[in-house]
Amino acid sequence: MTGVCAAAAAAIGVVSSGIVNRFPRAEQAFPVLAAGAPHAVPRTTLGINLFGLQTFNRQQVFANMIAQSEWFSSRGEGWSPMPAARLDALGWVRSLEPGQTAPRPLVLPAAPFGPATVRCTFAGKGALQAGGAARLIDASAENVELELRPSGAEDEGAWVELIRTDPADPLRDLDCRKSTSLPGERFDPEFLSFLSGFEVIRFLDWQRTNDNAKVAWANRTLPTSASQVGIGGASIEDMVDLANATGADPWFLMPYEADADYIRGFARLVRKRLDPRRKVYVELGNEVWNQIFDASAQAEREGLALGLGHGDPTRARMERYAGKITAAMRIWTEVYADRPGSLIRVCASQHANPELARMILDHEDTRRWVDALATAPYLWLDLEGRSRSNLDPIFEAMPDSVERTFAMAAANREIAAAHGLRYIAYEGGQHLVTRDIDLARAVQRDARMARVYDRYLEGWRRRFGDTLTLYASTAPIGEYGAWGLREYAGQPADETPKLTAVRRFQREAR
Repeated sequence: MTGVCAAAAAAIGVVSSGIVNRFPRAEQAFPVLAAGAPHAVPRTTLGINLFGLQTFNRQQVFANMIAQSEWFSSRGEGWSPMPAARLDALGWVRSLEPGQTAPRPLVLPAAPFGPATVRCTFAGKGALQAGGAARLIDASAENVELELRPSGAEDEGAWVELIRTDPADPLRDLDCRKSTSLPGERFDPEFLSFLSGFEVIRFLDWQRTNDNAKVAWANRTLPTSASQVGIGGASIEDMVDLANATGADPWFLMPYEADADYIRGFARLVRKRLDPRRKVYVELGNEVWNQIFDASAQAEREGLALGLGHGDPTRARMERYAGKITAAMRIWTEVYADRPGSLIRVCASQHANPELARMILDHEDTRRWVDALATAPYLWLDLEGRSRSNLDPIFEAMPDSVERTFAMAAANREIAAAHGLRYIAYEGGQHLVTRDIDLARAVQRDARMARVYDRYLEGWRRRFGDTLTLYASTAPIGEYGAWGLREYAGQPADETPKLTAVRRFQREAR
């Protein structure tokens, strides 16, 4: 899972055009004092990173329950990805070979679990059957009706399966939604309700930024695409529409591999479609400082080839990133020239190594094209050798973890202030990773975790303020971390202490 890897590496804490910038400085709205001086603390804006849309993250986002999956190919023994040659431009199956079927997973609805009726409509000619927790109960030439009986088991799944399609008029535009879903409804109401209170939404995993795929404006994902989880990520329209629907400010990441046409098209579409009352955060890539990601290695190679960094690989990587930031933000600056106060241009750096931020911001005129320095102030603790039989030492150590990450945050804020920038957080929250899943579950579900988040959120509000974007929304606990505020949609409140603390903070901030 791309976001899990991003967050896991973010907090380890060890480093191994001619456009005139007419933007008013961010300190006009968020006063920034000289380095070393007392800091005025702005109001805290609490945001959320959204986990990827894949069905295994156990969060129904779209009313159409297949929008969060892709086609597979089956010949009776297991599933494999459907070959691209079998799909049309929007991702619908054009034809099937003899003996081949095409399963398509359904995302499971939120708890409480129980039987639900799902109606699938489609255009074209073909036939569907169902499997897993889904059972076919009726079918016609234009739709099928399913009964969905999820139990909540961790590895549970449900799917529809294309068993026949007419190559002359293939089955397409498949839409499977609960009988309670309104016609034309795009987003699931429970998902919208979950997002209530978050003022910023960062789309790292929706965009699949860490995959570092080559992107082109002409073949980007559209709302009409068969899937929103392909290599191109979710459609820009859906991300903007979600921000409009929730009243949150969107935070987009320009792919490292994006060319100027893609970035300009992205910016223009956002400028046209986003509610003008909303601000937009823009970032280039994700954690380009982080060597576990392809974009980081690419930036280092490119930087060295360009003679950057005086031969030092780390400095060459950071200076190449700085140049890419400048190029991307020049385009966004031009597109938003008539609405400069609506744009927040972000430079991201490693929380535990402030020197990287200096490398970026001191390179040429990068600072002129940036409004905010962002890091990831995670709470980290080594869980090696810990036991679920005694969680007391873990929670006794957490206050010190809070203070350590806040000390790092203060150092990064000083650098931001020295460059006339805001200091914000692109990710944050707990970073307690262990391969002992039983231990992870015990820690994450312990009521004391709410008190850890109370201390963290209140400490941030008093000492730093501005934008704190938690990582992340909804996803199960696994060996790569327990990042979700909840493990599945609809999880009982007594099992979600992190979310309980967040909701309390949101209420008190009103």
